[in-house]
Amino acid sequence: MQWHCEDHSLRNAQPSWPILDDTALALVVNGAPHARLLTEESELADSMSSQRLMDFTSGRHSAHIAQRLLGLEEQPILRVNRSPLWPPGQCGSISHCREWAFAGVSTQFRSIGVDIEAIDRITNKLFPALFRPDEIDAFNTQPDTAAAITFSAKEAGYKAIFPIGATFIGFQEASIKLDWAHQQFRIQYHGSHDLNKALESGIGHWRLTNEHVLTFFSIQE
Repeated sequence: MQWHCEDHSLRNAQPSWPILDDTALALVVNGAPHARLLTEESELADSMSSQRLMDFTSGRHSAHIAQRLLGLEEQPILRVNRSPLWPPGQCGSISHCREWAFAGVSTQFRSIGVDIEAIDRITNKLFPALFRPDEIDAFNTQPDTAAAITFSAKEAGYKAIFPIGATFIGFQEASIKLDWAHQQFRIQYHGSHDLNKALESGIGHWRLTNEHVLTFFSIQE
């Protein structure tokens, strides 16, 4: 998997991502002055607030970098029903936090999802809303970062499955199994929507920095 990071210290803070053909990830500073939109994307941004425009521009900028890493021309990522519309032959995902924009593009997978979260954002008081009881029990024997990783893993999984299932998934409808030795995760689906069961065929990966967790989830079938 190709990997681009604009922060030198962050780029070297973690082991490389797994080897995945025809897939690229890019992490860029949110609000970087050199970020730009393609013409078709600019037309979508006319009425956006300043914060939304910054997120939108940085997210598209990171996706364009991922396209270039794959040897593709920069192509616009448009929008349908507020979700990114990827060029033919590509699937992708975009995430933002206050400091960063994170995007993935693939020509190999059926669908992918990415997410970036501040580790300290997921506090104990949020646990009952975000996690199933078995997940909360598991946190007692896992590192302190487990809750943030689990939440981010759900977000990445939901982004990957939405183009397939096209329906909302509640936080209690999925549970995450973390493989700490390999920094991988799987998702078990507990809902009743058949198309969303494709979540269980996917595999996810995470990486940690001092302040953030980044997750990537791919669905092949």
